[in-house]
Amino acid sequence: MPGIKALCIFTTILGHKTMVQKLSKALDKIPGLNPTYVFTEVEDYTRFPAPWWARASDPWHGQYLAHRKVKPVLAQEFDILLVNAWELAAGFRDLAKRMPAAAIMDAIPTTFDFQLRLQGANGWKRSLAHQLHNRSFQLAVREFDIFVPMGSDCAESLQRDYGVEPGQCTALTLAPQDLEVSRPSIRNYTDGPTRLLFVGKDFFRKGGEFLLRLFSENLSDTCVLTIVSSDAGLNGRALPPGVQRFTHISLNELRDLYRTSHIFVFPTQQDFMPQVLAEALAFGLPCISNDVGAVKDLVHDGQTGLLLPRDSTVDQWAERLRRLISNPAELAAMSSRARSFAEKELSFDRFENLMADVVERLRVLAVR
Repeated sequence: MPGIKALCIFTTILGHKTMVQKLSKALDKIPGLNPTYVFTEVEDYTRFPAPWWARASDPWHGQYLAHRKVKPVLAQEFDILLVNAWELAAGFRDLAKRMPAAAIMDAIPTTFDFQLRLQGANGWKRSLAHQLHNRSFQLAVREFDIFVPMGSDCAESLQRDYGVEPGQCTALTLAPQDLEVSRPSIRNYTDGPTRLLFVGKDFFRKGGEFLLRLFSENLSDTCVLTIVSSDAGLNGRALPPGVQRFTHISLNELRDLYRTSHIFVFPTQQDFMPQVLAEALAFGLPCISNDVGAVKDLVHDGQTGLLLPRDSTVDQWAERLRRLISNPAELAAMSSRARSFAEKELSFDRFENLMADVVERLRVLAVR
């Protein structure tokens, strides 16, 4: 590939940090590509105080910060543009007019609005904000050449709601994992209590209250539960017997928890492409989760785990979990299928090849 200069405007805010690290790693490996990275970070909120109009909504605030960060490099010439969130696509559609551009996204205004409405967020202010952001993204869609959706909900909405042609969408990225460091250990599903694991910073949005009730009322006699969460809402709270919480642990300690646990439990209420589910599957850990966003792309009911409707009751969760726990042979088989799925769909090699193809397609457009 001839040398090509890429302007990469990426946000690491609101759960994007892990994916941005993987995305940058993949781009750095592409021969002939010279990327210039502009990252927006949580610290930028204090570094660049925003005017009142930017603070009126989170997307506008994020766009303001990105414009402040990217300004010093705009004097340079670039061949292609990559952004990693719908807010940045909307905020930099003027740059996308000037060069071939791709947007990597796990959510877009319609999928975000759908999940908020499920949670009862239907006030007129939020509705107006959605209309404004949705219109801005609709205009941006016309200027971008390639869309890289992380999950099927995003891909389907791009085509259904925004008129994106199927050929403009790549294969789903899902959530790539380092399969060498996440090799699972051999688990014993017959001795001792079943070890359940939950990982998530935003404990309550991820169904934390539901999980604690599920455990204390139905599972404490046969299971133990480990929670890894720094959510301040848990600080000082008395947890039920059999529940252990970690706030800040090392990456190696977290990997050990994935290896030594039996089932990953994730009753999330709002999500798009949860990295923690992909991490669990890579360690051969069967997952049970609510069917929201693109979770169904990772958790295949009865194969890599259990998938329940978002409005499932505690009793319905307990029934399915108890049935699975009582069948060690099925748990072992599910663990094997989880790892096999990760090897096929979540490898870095697959993701790196996908991003190399995206860059090549943009390069072809750039030299026309």
